[in-house]
Amino acid sequence: MEDNNMPEEDLPFQFRDWAYLPPEVVELISKKVKSITDYVRFRAVCSTWRSASLPNSSHLPPQLPWLMLPFEPRPNQTDPDEKDNGIRLLYDLWEGKMRRLYLPETIDMMCCASYHGWLLLVSVKGREVFLLNPLTRERIQLPSFTSPVKLLGNDSDSPRFDATSYFESYHGCFGKSTMTFSVDITDPNCMITVFIRPYKVICCRVGDPCWTRVLSHRNRYLIDATYNNGQFYFLYGEAMDIIKSNKPEERIVFNFEPELKGVRMHLLDGKSGIYVVAFHPDGNVEVYQFQEQPLKLKVTGTSDTIIFSGCIIRPHLAICSDDWDSLDGDSIYMENNGLFNVDESRRPHYSIFAFDRDANEIEHIVRNPGKKQLCWPPEPALWFQPSFM
Repeated sequence: MEDNNMPEEDLPFQFRDWAYLPPEVVELISKKVKSITDYVRFRAVCSTWRSASLPNSSHLPPQLPWLMLPFEPRPNQTDPDEKDNGIRLLYDLWEGKMRRLYLPETIDMMCCASYHGWLLLVSVKGREVFLLNPLTRERIQLPSFTSPVKLLGNDSDSPRFDATSYFESYHGCFGKSTMTFSVDITDPNCMITVFIRPYKVICCRVGDPCWTRVLSHRNRYLIDATYNNGQFYFLYGEAMDIIKSNKPEERIVFNFEPELKGVRMHLLDGKSGIYVVAFHPDGNVEVYQFQEQPLKLKVTGTSDTIIFSGCIIRPHLAICSDDWDSLDGDSIYMENNGLFNVDESRRPHYSIFAFDRDANEIEHIVRNPGKKQLCWPPEPALWFQPSFM
């Protein structure tokens, strides 16, 4: 008869309890986990594993994004059947399944942008603005969009920046903003930059009483804007302007070659600087790295890069494929918001496609991962990159 009271170290291998692994071994195993959802499951195995692994581990590589389906903030909604319950739908590309997160902080708020695991939430008329990490539920308050603003490089009183017209109602406001951080949000020197289409670029640091506006030097439609390494980048259809944060009166102007003028483009932040992604009318996609010495755009290889692209008014991001062994580089994941996708019920739906640049092939990943959209045109979905930080 087997002795069930034997010391753990004397039990045969097949009967040993994994909960008794040495803490240093558990920690070593935890650092091999790549997926943030797998890491959460790992820490949920038992109290021993949870205590031996960090709750907000920094070893996790940049995560594959989830596609957050838009929701309609309905202020003062009284109909119990249509009242917002705070449940948000996010499609997990890594595991191919829909995730439901209860985020009551988003009720009656517009989710306008995402960056490095944080959502930018704005109330109707822009009276309240804050950042929210959907995984940790941490919240960071930012200045209201209705408060007076400063002008970059000018400490005197400035005209009021009235964002009311940009956030007047829920319809059509999901795609009006993009957001970037200069460094990790926990750094007190972190510069939060928000681009509110079509003309406004504003920035602040956590704790600032108001936003600072960065003035554009053109009266043309601004396609994209970002902040990187002390400089603001303004992308237009025919050129790019670079403005130094410490010398805003100085400006570098880079005019595109004729073959790039009028091409759909957007900016990507990279470890090596700023990249321009160009979607040519013939279906070809080129990635250019911007360099200042000498001033030019140079075509760069993307063999180790996966690009996630939404429609023209949504944020875009790039992930190193080396972090994910099962995914090939030189590919682009695209979200289609339903303008050209109508099912048998004649309602639009969302789709995710993968474009293999090397093979020049498009693969349909998922069709209509969430609810059928009731509005027309449908609001664009949002690529959200989960993070504990």
